Amino acid sequence: MIDDRTGQLRVDGFRKAEASLRLEGMDPSGTQLYESVKARILSGEITYGEGRDEILAHYQKRGDRN
Repeated sequence: MIDDRTGQLRVDGFRKAEASLRLEGMDPSGTQLYESVKARILSGEITYGEGRDEILAHYQKRGDRN
């Protein structure tokens, strides 16, 4: 489990990253994959790197089908 400070730092980090993405017109919020990975990172179940790899693999797999 993660401590309160670490949890708050992660929440703040996601808030800033999501705001930046919205400014760029790329808001992933609300998609099932993104929200699932985000929740698992925030809970400490997986690391940021593991979440990033999972999302990257998903979109690479989708790209291979097109």
